[in-house]
Amino acid sequence: MPMTFFLPCVQELKQNGISIPYEMYANLMLLHNYTLEEGDHVKGARMLIRVANNISKFPSHIVPILTSTVIECHRAGLRHAAYKYATTLMNPEYRKKCGSKICEKD
Repeated sequence: MPMTFFLPCVQELKQNGISIPYEMYANLMLLHNYTLEEGDHVKGARMLIRVANNISKFPSHIVPILTSTVIECHRAGLRHAAYKYATTLMNPEYRKKCGSKICEKD
């Protein structure tokens, strides 16, 4: 898991008095939100929304991130966000990468 590598590096930098560039810290937080599994659906949905808003930083994981975001937003009752990311997921470039169960036509 990437966090097992990045978190100790950040902690070591802080311990040695080295400031962490904001961009590095922000990217670490995005990675943390993407890899974190949360039992609370609202918190999980909010974290996935944050990741989905920065989807370009995870180009090989776009479809799984969008799919997880739609599902978690739906579970959390965030219907508008679920719809927004579901419509993005249904774009032709992502739809053909979807599994057949998830992206079936009605």
